[in-house]
Amino acid sequence: MFNILCFGDSNTWGYMPLKGTRYTETERWPRRMADALGAEFHVIEEGLNGRTTAFTEYLEPYRNGLDTVAPCILTHAPLDFIILMLGTNDTKVRYSVSSKEITDGMTNLIKKLRFYYPADKYPMPPILLVAPGPIVPIEEDPAFDASSARKARELPARYEALAKDLDCLFFNTQTVLTEQDLGGDGLHLTVEGHGKLATAFTKIVKDYFK
Repeated sequence: MFNILCFGDSNTWGYMPLKGTRYTETERWPRRMADALGAEFHVIEEGLNGRTTAFTEYLEPYRNGLDTVAPCILTHAPLDFIILMLGTNDTKVRYSVSSKEITDGMTNLIKKLRFYYPADKYPMPPILLVAPGPIVPIEEDPAFDASSARKARELPARYEALAKDLDCLFFNTQTVLTEQDLGGDGLHLTVEGHGKLATAFTKIVKDYFK
């Protein structure tokens, strides 16, 4: 059985826009991908609301991916494939960081993941570095503004370059997700958006393991 780790934020966890509850297993993309892949694959859901690449603030503690990635991979090893989709929360106004700094955070996260993975016992798994979807700020949510949307648009190019530098696979979700795939909060995916990600990731994983 191939073990696939999905390490991400609320759009991996399955946050339901406006409601704040969680989509069911049959609705969120990791489980839909698992169903499409079949019994040969074990999909591990490691989504956390508010998770960042490498930034900490104390209104929402324990959200720093850099702090949690090592125990996560050690818990779930051995792994055969890692899907890494973070960056949306890093664009929050309160962090006041650029898209370059977000990419620097992702760089540190990937390096830490590889440093702590037990490669002396198991082969190092490939990493699919994923640029997250678009952001459409709304007045009711002061955490995100126009600069957040701009940073989200800048991340795909930066992540693609990073993937080349660190020998990762790359996927830009903004090639399949549009603003229509966001719920009323302008951040979180609709059921249809989850379906689009499930389809895209299923193809990538199947192609890799052919």
